[in-house]
Amino acid sequence: MAVPLLRPGDTNDAVPRMKRALVRELVALGLRPLAEVIDLESKTYGSAAEKGVRKFQAKKNLDPDGVVGEKTWRALGINEPVVDAGVSVNGGRVIVAAGANLPGKPIQPMTLNFIEQMAGLFGKPITITTGTNHSKFTVNGNVSDHFTGHAADIGMAANGGGDDSPVGDRIMEAALIVAGVPRAQAGPQARGGGLFNFTHNGERIQCIWKTNLGGNHHNHVHVGVRPA
Repeated sequence: MAVPLLRPGDTNDAVPRMKRALVRELVALGLRPLAEVIDLESKTYGSAAEKGVRKFQAKKNLDPDGVVGEKTWRALGINEPVVDAGVSVNGGRVIVAAGANLPGKPIQPMTLNFIEQMAGLFGKPITITTGTNHSKFTVNGNVSDHFTGHAADIGMAANGGGDDSPVGDRIMEAALIVAGVPRAQAGPQARGGGLFNFTHNGERIQCIWKTNLGGNHHNHVHVGVRPA
């Protein structure tokens, strides 16, 4: 078993477990008023829980940064490996995996917004495994959309799928629909795979899956979004 590193604002299945342990510890420390306002059912690490975590950390002589990492999990009585699963953005519908971006080089908002729309069609959060932490040039020698923050790779392992898997088909289908492809066409195109370029709603969009065009795209869906 492992637990995730949790940052304020994160949405994760482990959040209620953290909150239950936190409430128990706050009550033991005589901080019941802080404990009573924490929503134990919500999977989002919100402001009430953050306030409780910071107070708990201070009481335990930990850095009161609100981040529930290894030391804080251990202080809460949970001694399991801690995995940094990334940062939740866009209301928790998109997760940027740890190491996906170069320091100080985030993915552009228009790219995140596009993937947020995909996640709505996919029915659950989508994890970006490679953002700006990518070589500057493509295999064809062009400046990569990744490098400028206008592209994201959605790795299968992090999203519950495998190479050329139905999970990738569904994610690619969602990408094609958001790019303007009619639903009746998007499914067959996604299952067939390939490299697709579109201009839609003032954006230039590229979707790649199940092909070696532009590199190996059998283990991830590539989505590029930049101004047209």
